[in-house]
Amino acid sequence: MKNENSLEYIHKLMNENKIEKAMEILNRDSDKSIWAQNTRAVCLMRMNSPQSAVKTLTPIVFPGSSVAVNSEVPDKIKLNLATAMLLSGNIAGALDIIQYCKDNSQYCNKLSASIKKWKKTLPLWSRFMIMLSILPYDKPVAIEPPLGEL
Repeated sequence: MKNENSLEYIHKLMNENKIEKAMEILNRDSDKSIWAQNTRAVCLMRMNSPQSAVKTLTPIVFPGSSVAVNSEVPDKIKLNLATAMLLSGNIAGALDIIQYCKDNSQYCNKLSASIKKWKKTLPLWSRFMIMLSILPYDKPVAIEPPLGEL
């Protein structure tokens, strides 16, 4: 049997849509690895708390309050931060992070498709502003579940 505190077990719970149970285990676990924090952020997004997910992943992707993306961080974690930012309405921040991802994964493509779909819903004036690289900061992007990658 898998250890109840193992990330593998927590991922299994999340895949069974037992997000609250997974978060309960994460909250009492002492694992502070980037993978545990990534799992916590995915739980938070799936519990409709994207701002908390942003707070969880930002110190990993931007260590020491840096403005530069940490190139050592796996793309999966960067994409999860971008997802949380999109859900929070920080489009510019999300696009900036996505451009640093070398991974052309299915999840990266899913985010790109969500952004394209979102742009089509905007009024003409807003789309014009986006073409000028003036991006809104208060317009969340809808992303098809499941949110985040484990």
